[in-house]
Amino acid sequence: MKKLYSLGFALVAFLAVTSSCKNEEDNVFGKSATERINEEIKHTKDVLTSAKNGWCLEFFGKSALGGYNVLLKFGEDNKVTASSELEENVEESATSHYVVTQSKGVLLSFDTYNKVFHKFSAPVPDNDGMLGEVEYRVMRVTPDSIFLAGKKHEVEVVMVRMDEKTSWKDYLTQVHKVADDMITEWYEYAAGKDTQRAKSLNHTITLVEKTQDGNHKDVLMPYIVKPDGIHFYKPYTVNGKVLTGFKYPENSEGEYAEFKDKSVTLKQFVLPLNEQFTEGEWYIDPSKCGGLPQKFASLLPRSKADLGGESLQFIGVTRDSKNNKFAICFRSGKYGGFMYMNYEYVGKDGIKLTYANDGDGNGKWYFKNTFYMFMPYIFAGTIEQVGDKPMPKLLTKEWVITADNVKKPTVLTFTEKNNTKNVVVLSAKAVEFPFGR
Repeated sequence: MKKLYSLGFALVAFLAVTSSCKNEEDNVFGKSATERINEEIKHTKDVLTSAKNGWCLEFFGKSALGGYNVLLKFGEDNKVTASSELEENVEESATSHYVVTQSKGVLLSFDTYNKVFHKFSAPVPDNDGMLGEVEYRVMRVTPDSIFLAGKKHEVEVVMVRMDEKTSWKDYLTQVHKVADDMITEWYEYAAGKDTQRAKSLNHTITLVEKTQDGNHKDVLMPYIVKPDGIHFYKPYTVNGKVLTGFKYPENSEGEYAEFKDKSVTLKQFVLPLNEQFTEGEWYIDPSKCGGLPQKFASLLPRSKADLGGESLQFIGVTRDSKNNKFAICFRSGKYGGFMYMNYEYVGKDGIKLTYANDGDGNGKWYFKNTFYMFMPYIFAGTIEQVGDKPMPKLLTKEWVITADNVKKPTVLTFTEKNNTKNVVVLSAKAVEFPFGR
């Protein structure tokens, strides 16, 4: 009986203690979970709408595409106005609806279409586009910064309060100026004994790091252009140096110092035109070709009916990322392929091109089984008379290259050295569906 009594007394004591703890816990929080999340939602919206000149969302999505400035002004009426550096007109803006709500925490949702903002979240046929979001989880709020994470892709970004003294027009104009002055395709990177070429593409810079096992690996560093220079998404360490970005304006002509370490510099470097051709991405515009290249381009399948329902989406030149081989690249319907080309530089603006009689799996199949076989002929083909029949023939051709702008070319023109009527025009911008959809 004593044992039962003792047990019962202990149980009563335990319940009393735990009940006391529960009361203390309730006193600590003081409010229900619903009340607390509602307060967080209200606080977030109050901070959002308190910025008289809005916020700069430092947008980063897909790492290979870098970062961009998106300016946002939130109203108490749940309207948001957006502008961005991707708009050609710095005064272009669009207004839509937003809401701050709850979904496992505070959620900022851009819940109606905005032609400026949704450029960053619009998918493309084969992937998720720039990996932008229409819903962001609010991770942390300070008076001058709001830290967000995409609900779907979980990419972390930050919104920074805009200076009230700087108009959106002036801010974006300066961003464009810095981009025009600083961005080029190649740089000379110098950090003590570590000197190397740095590749720039789509708001990213790539450097090579030596690994402990003696090998090398590429370090891709996405950046955003700000009025004071280019800022990396996060600090990156390359061969012992921590890099945060490079400051504008330059120390001297085309040379920029790292923000926190002035001994580290990035200097603009202009590759010879023939190297810009083989190291870049270029798209052939069949409508602007002349002579034999135009004739061979005209033999390519021109409609879905010509190739089992497939349309030629583009034809260009680049390197196959799997083996770094230079190639004619194309996309037909949902299939992409490479037809490899051999090349030899001639001076700084000349090149000899030959079809390598090779390609990736799709490239070889399309060359063997379709009229896409005439793609290599554009650069390395002629027509010979065999008896009474004209016959296409592959051979080595030498071309002279000119550009609309040697430093930042957007158009390359190839003229055959031995026949100036033969011309190929390439664009840095994709020439999509050159023969229509």
